[in-house]
Amino acid sequence: MYRKGSNFERELKKSLEEKGFAVVRSAGSHGVDIIAGRNGTIYIFECKSTSKEKFYVKKEDIDKLISFSETFGGKPYLALKIKGKWLFINPHLLHTDGKNYALDYKKIQVIAIDFKELVGEDRQIKFDEII
Repeated sequence: MYRKGSNFERELKKSLEEKGFAVVRSAGSHGVDIIAGRNGTIYIFECKSTSKEKFYVKKEDIDKLISFSETFGGKPYLALKIKGKWLFINPHLLHTDGKNYALDYKKIQVIAIDFKELVGEDRQIKFDEII
């Protein structure tokens, strides 16, 4: 499981760098996995990778992500590689009643954004931008 996660971290780091972000990866479990910034926007990522449709993320991991992001001044995201697809979820939208967040692939797609949205490539053009 750790190898899958660290491979995803490296893939995400490389993809963000290709889109012009300055990126730092924190190997090992130190609270956050990746910090990325571009043009004053800072993202903080906790990365997870799974091939299962339903899985758990420790509440402690999400709490660390939120706390670090607030201290650092960045936008937190739970970065998921699930069933080969990359999803990015604002952790403030997750809910738990216990020690873990139970995540279901079908349900999280509604609150997730994809990589193109994250880096600003999937932006819809407003009518007044055309004029």
